[in-house]
Amino acid sequence: MYNNSVQRLLLECDKLAQEISKEILDVVESTNTNGLKIQSHGRSIHIPQIMRLESRIEQFLYSAKSMLRDLTKIFDLFFEKKFTEARYDKVLTWAIHEFGSESELAQIIDYDHEAWIKKLISMRNAIEHPGGYSGHLNICNFELVTSVQSEAKKLQEPCWYLNEEKKASIGTDLLTLSSNMLEFAEDILVICIKMKGFPDMLKIVEIPENQRENNALKRLRVIANMDNI
Repeated sequence: MYNNSVQRLLLECDKLAQEISKEILDVVESTNTNGLKIQSHGRSIHIPQIMRLESRIEQFLYSAKSMLRDLTKIFDLFFEKKFTEARYDKVLTWAIHEFGSESELAQIIDYDHEAWIKKLISMRNAIEHPGGYSGHLNICNFELVTSVQSEAKKLQEPCWYLNEEKKASIGTDLLTLSSNMLEFAEDILVICIKMKGFPDMLKIVEIPENQRENNALKRLRVIANMDNI
């Protein structure tokens, strides 16, 4: 399940997030260094664009929702509980009923669902069904806007927003969502393993960021549980 589905979709999301964010950064750095390109003897300004931005974001959201849906198969594997949708509100209800609201599984699902999963699913649903229950997802490429303070023109980075919500940076959000998905998938797997009987002499810990190898960014590792040796 992890290698054939969850891992593949996580890698696809990370690839899209890295590529789009880098393209945005390249445009920003080039503009800061060289300024905007003036055309037609100063009568028009060339506004750079990220190619196929909307279609690539749609693919990111599709893969992200698919990953979250396929991740629910882990509950069938460990606890014989089937879910067919990326509905973590339903997963949370089940986890609370089965293991209690104070259980590690229920708490992490509750936190991540409120922090980012619910919003991500709504964004994908708005793409699938524009104007439906989730409303509209607005995606803006680079735009020339007027500064409120000085009334000067400036280049605004690509942003997105759901319905009437505040605009947010696409580049930053994609990287954050990609990281959130990876950590969530890892944490869910670890928690399920521990709940089914992880050996007392071992424990899984998170490696501090400054101790992670650059060529193998492992976040978790198994070490001896000295309290039980």
